[in-house]
Amino acid sequence: MVDDESLQGRIEDNIVISTFLSVAGFMRSFIFFILFTSFALFAQNDDLFEFKKFIVLPVGAYSEETGIVLGAGAMVFIEPPAKDGSKAGSNNSSMIMASFKKQVTFINKFVYEPVNGHWNFVSHLYLRSWPTQYFDKGNDWNKDVYDVYTSKNVRLPVALGTDLLLPQSWQGKFNYGIEFDAEYITFDYDRSEKTELKNHKGLQNSGRLGIGYNLTYNSSEKNDWPRKGSFVQLRHIFFNAKNNSSREKESFIWKNIDTRMYIPLPFLPEGVLALGSYLEDFDGDVPFDRLAQPDGVGQLRGLKKGFLADKTSWVLQSELRTHLFWRCKGTLFYEAAKVGDGFADLNGNRWHEAIGIGGRFLVNRESKTHIRGDLSLIDKKYLGMAIKINEAF
Repeated sequence: MVDDESLQGRIEDNIVISTFLSVAGFMRSFIFFILFTSFALFAQNDDLFEFKKFIVLPVGAYSEETGIVLGAGAMVFIEPPAKDGSKAGSNNSSMIMASFKKQVTFINKFVYEPVNGHWNFVSHLYLRSWPTQYFDKGNDWNKDVYDVYTSKNVRLPVALGTDLLLPQSWQGKFNYGIEFDAEYITFDYDRSEKTELKNHKGLQNSGRLGIGYNLTYNSSEKNDWPRKGSFVQLRHIFFNAKNNSSREKESFIWKNIDTRMYIPLPFLPEGVLALGSYLEDFDGDVPFDRLAQPDGVGQLRGLKKGFLADKTSWVLQSELRTHLFWRCKGTLFYEAAKVGDGFADLNGNRWHEAIGIGGRFLVNRESKTHIRGDLSLIDKKYLGMAIKINEAF
């Protein structure tokens, strides 16, 4: 027989050991990526992303869903960003990445935002083969109850925007445009049937086409460490889906409001307080793989993607950022998120919280591009981490 005190002691010891191993794992992974990048940085004796016509780079990331991700990327620079940060410039970037969990993705991103122009154009091409876990819908999760499936898809989202026909005093900050989102996806399901995924196994493939609009106000600097200004964007896209080789038709609507504010803190070196809110909502027959959810990398960092998923998701974010030394910076952040089956359900659900610290490594002074590593405590119980290029918001 084991008495209660002995059992409680063992549980506490296991928590301490688990916490130590998680922190040690985070430090190993983040230091690996920093050393990896530093080697390339010193080899070039310059910024990794300084304005050149063409550059090839190693790529690394980490999330609770994927584990360590490694790959390579190439960038073609067409026009550098504006010196005051008001325009992003024009470039094309391609990346191919793979995780040790056999998740493979290719991404091509083209950005056209000339410094002296009134139009902007952004397109992505995604090719993915993605084994992952489905944890059911809802605002609570059980990490031991899930089903496994693999999706393979081709996706092409495109956005075209302009500030033409707006009052001159609005141009440069206000923007409106159209969006186009096309995808073809196939599914392969594991035999297990522990979740409601068993009700979706009839979906073998789907062709999806979405058309919509966006309205944007952006007075913040367009770099990876904005110190002032704000950003507000409304996106609204209407989708039609033809499932199982066009034998079945469904439709759904996606709505998104993304708001951010950056407040300079003069008492800290390069100090800034970043605040954000990300709300997304689906109407109609939303596919199980498109549910609204924090991704665990840019939202509720350290959470495993899929733990929280439903028709509506709301994430609140705050982060204190400051320079430490050389190219190294640090952050403290607090985030809260919840999901629900519509707004009425969302309002009654509890918030899940993440509090954490982060390290940043500057790889380009002009665009202020950083590699970031974040370590967080979810709901005061679970440790998680995320490593990626660019700030979370």
